[in-house]
Amino acid sequence: MQFFKKSFFSATALFAAVLIGAGCSDHAAKSASSPTGKELVINVMPLRIQDVSLTNQYVGYVTAIKAVEVTPNVSGYVDEIWAEGGKNVTEGDNLVLIDQREYKARLDSAQAAATKAKADFDNAAAYYKRMQNAGKQAVSASELDQAKSQFLAAKAALQQAEADANLAAVTYDYTILQAPISGVVGDVTLTKGDYVAPDGNGLFSIIQFDPIRVKFAISDKEYLEAVAANGYDNPFADRRIMLNLANGQTYPQEGIFRYADNQVDKTTNSVTVFADFANAGRQLLVNSYVDVLTVRKMTDIFLIRQNYAVLNNDGAFVYVMQKGRLKQVPLKIAGYFKDYYVAENKFARDEFLVIDKIGRIEPGTKLKMKINQPAEVP
Repeated sequence: MQFFKKSFFSATALFAAVLIGAGCSDHAAKSASSPTGKELVINVMPLRIQDVSLTNQYVGYVTAIKAVEVTPNVSGYVDEIWAEGGKNVTEGDNLVLIDQREYKARLDSAQAAATKAKADFDNAAAYYKRMQNAGKQAVSASELDQAKSQFLAAKAALQQAEADANLAAVTYDYTILQAPISGVVGDVTLTKGDYVAPDGNGLFSIIQFDPIRVKFAISDKEYLEAVAANGYDNPFADRRIMLNLANGQTYPQEGIFRYADNQVDKTTNSVTVFADFANAGRQLLVNSYVDVLTVRKMTDIFLIRQNYAVLNNDGAFVYVMQKGRLKQVPLKIAGYFKDYYVAENKFARDEFLVIDKIGRIEPGTKLKMKINQPAEVP
């Protein structure tokens, strides 16, 4: 199964209504260059620290943690049906009764045979003991050997009879089908008088609904980054796992990371992740699709408009001015929000983001900053 991913980010300004690199509505990035010996005015903006919630969205698939098809272990005609579709059952609850008469007769016969075998064994054991106590003068060696042989045969017969009785008891118990797990019963079309057998199809299903599992795929790159940040045991330790349902509502319970698959899907270069959700209200149904949201809170970061950055073979960088000097700073990009980079750089308080396109600047040119106030992101 292929999964497709969409990404988006929501941001909350640490400083009210100020976003990094958000250009004023009447100011577009323009080229800045200068003739020799002239003053050059460069438009800049303050760099402001932000707290940002980065949200990735994936397609999730709801699956059961436990699910079984109730199948009989013995054949026969259905005598009673206690299971009801849609009802909760607890492990061990009685679900279906198969006609017990034949199996009860087999059990009685096997138990009777075991009782007779026990009596035969007791007689053989007593006789063998008497022969041993009689001594060599009263009993010949052949008579003693015969008594021992009868004793051992009676012992083996008793063991076989007891095993047959135990098997008959187990088979008899199989006439009552019990819930192997706790969960919700599926559609029950079975009726009294139906003939059922172990080699037939399952009679009905039981699915555990609470908790329930959702699986979704992330790229191999995302997986490696998450493991590097948080370790293999819980690569999602720094983010919340949430769901949006088909009706557009947000699922009220957050998920718990369980594990990631042990291999990469070579067709999509993705790793499947499994998370469990409380589901007492049965809103999450097996085989349904949901939107999975992973939300990671990042502090002390910067939002920088992408058209204020320059791309080269080494990545993206921006121009920054500090005390009248112009310099290049590589961006440490953690994610994206609309047309902004989410950068984890550490900028000084007196550094300003250049929002002009920087062209050729001749030696000796005096640089002067024109500070622009950033606007809100639309």
